[in-house]
Amino acid sequence: MAFSLTARMTAAAALCALLLTGCASSAPTDELTLAQTKSPVQLLRNEAASRMPDEVVAQILNTQDESTNCRTPETDPEGLLRSWRSIIRFQLVYSDSIDAAAVVDDLAASFVDQGWEQGIYGTASIIELTRAGSETNVHISIKKANEEDQVGAEIQLAVAGPCVMTGGKESGEVRDLGPVDDK
Repeated sequence: MAFSLTARMTAAAALCALLLTGCASSAPTDELTLAQTKSPVQLLRNEAASRMPDEVVAQILNTQDESTNCRTPETDPEGLLRSWRSIIRFQLVYSDSIDAAAVVDDLAASFVDQGWEQGIYGTASIIELTRAGSETNVHISIKKANEEDQVGAEIQLAVAGPCVMTGGKESGEVRDLGPVDDK
């Protein structure tokens, strides 16, 4: 039986999400490396992106994959405790018939239907999806359309993996994986 790319990505993302679910704790895990969390986080981001309806997406504005500090530079100056973060940002088609908030609500509901819990991260403009027993989360944010020059709304999906102990932001282990964001 042949499976579509979306079905294979969904299965892979579900498996990876389950693997990351076992990492939950309030302390960093010594069981996983940053490299081991990178692919599952990217796959979950891709799974979330595949749920965006094609007819509302004008273009993908950017994707970003990076390791990031889990703590502030004051509490972890070497950046030893790190998480992998994977982001994709879409520009929506500009149209009176496209309700960006409804697109976000439907996207979030598709995760809730699979056992994720919906909450708010920071301000009410960022939806946070979490799953019991997992340190992996999904953030969905929206930027409203610009009525003046008729540019479509933007939706950003960001997936962050669990915090893991590394050799620090300057270590080969971290640099070899790709970009580092320590803002």
